[in-house]
Amino acid sequence: MRIPRFTPSRRRFLQAAGLGAGGLFLPSLLRGKRAKAGVGAPPMRLIICYHHHGVPHATWDMHQGRTPGTRWEYALTGLAENEFSPCLRPLHRHRNKLTVVDGLSLATAIADPHGDGHAKGWVSSLTGGIARETIEGIKSNAARPSVDQLIARALREQDPTLTDMVSLETGIYEYNFHAALFAELQPGQPVQRVPHEEQPRALFNRLFPNGDGSTPPDPRMVAQPDVLASVAGMYDAMASRLSTEDRRKLETHRDLLSDVEARLRRLGGLTCGAPPISDYYWGQVPHTQRYDEHCASFWSLMAVALSCGISRVATMQFGPLFVEQIGGDGDLHQDYAHPSSPDQLNDPLHPNAVQMMTNYTARYARYIADLADLLDGIPEGNGTMLDHTIILWTSELAHGGHGHDGWPAVIIGGGQRFRTGRWLHYEHDTLTTTTASWVNENNTIGLPHNHLLVSIAQAMGVDTDTVGDPSVRPKKASAPAIDLRGPLPGLV
Repeated sequence: MRIPRFTPSRRRFLQAAGLGAGGLFLPSLLRGKRAKAGVGAPPMRLIICYHHHGVPHATWDMHQGRTPGTRWEYALTGLAENEFSPCLRPLHRHRNKLTVVDGLSLATAIADPHGDGHAKGWVSSLTGGIARETIEGIKSNAARPSVDQLIARALREQDPTLTDMVSLETGIYEYNFHAALFAELQPGQPVQRVPHEEQPRALFNRLFPNGDGSTPPDPRMVAQPDVLASVAGMYDAMASRLSTEDRRKLETHRDLLSDVEARLRRLGGLTCGAPPISDYYWGQVPHTQRYDEHCASFWSLMAVALSCGISRVATMQFGPLFVEQIGGDGDLHQDYAHPSSPDQLNDPLHPNAVQMMTNYTARYARYIADLADLLDGIPEGNGTMLDHTIILWTSELAHGGHGHDGWPAVIIGGGQRFRTGRWLHYEHDTLTTTTASWVNENNTIGLPHNHLLVSIAQAMGVDTDTVGDPSVRPKKASAPAIDLRGPLPGLV
């Protein structure tokens, strides 16, 4: 099945974004000094791409006859395109900058007593922690921030010039229902779901408050930072007359306004141009066109924001594809995702379900390959922007049967931090963490994924050995707690 592709012209994008002919913008440029050739390394960035329902391992795995329960690795660089699995084949052209991390488990999701299978994965996969509560009967709220928000907060502490746009949250057909991103939105308060933007135009307007930067500038936009700054003293005068709780609320509001002021000043000083985008509301164009073009538009906006130093982290929460996008009909969840599960081999629907979920996964791989093309076409430092960007592609589940063992994780880029061009498979010898009565306490699962989250945080410059819970209890009461601290071995 041929999948139509919508990608911006590389030349047009680079020209619009001010990135052509050596015009790449680095953080030092944003502070008013043009970066000298060879001086200073480009910053690392992170883009997390997140889809649902896991992967059909029968057409995703590339084990090449190796034992699935032990640790091993091999090089991807010499493989021909037809040697790549159907799910991952669209990424073949990036094989030298590709790292597949295989065999991990969401140990905290397996141990989580809250929510259904999807909710356990949504809460655990990017936070590395067990949920704090069940909501709406089958969903849950996280207890810890997701790795993207943890990194964004740390980067702002390291670099005071970064604003609230240090991280960009986008999504397609998600309606802010599926919750994978969490942050401490107010100091000392429980983490909350982080909303994301689904209309490219809305993100465009945040990044380019004066439209495309053409002259003359809007005088109202020019004056806004000074207006915001002028009220700063009023907050201090009012604070002394308020109760502790009201003062805390006022301070939170003041901090938000301070972010807006800093953002407007920074954006006002940029010379990065605006990329072309497409923006449609529901029903304006066919669903497939809207999905494809919104994705391409978000890729362009992310590339500009990350390369110009406005942002350092971005996320894309893909909504489930429409069945017509994968050549099927009916309900994607019930008719294809569930029957594709490896424990449904005897279901007569299984073979077709695997094929449909293969189409489903390969289409996401194609979107992500397009993003990698865009970043790899932007010269930067001693390589390209892709070398200084970690693209992490993953899901809330291991497969359509709601399992959390065999969690798929794909990294594209990040060659300045990780050794790329490899398939890494990890051992299956961690004691199960489930609380289910029908599971034997001596069963084993894959290495906990927290170690991968730690590796990514460290690669982004965060000084930590823990993302999420520091440990989790196995089902076997006599066994010690499972240590979730430290980076993933073999990745660097």
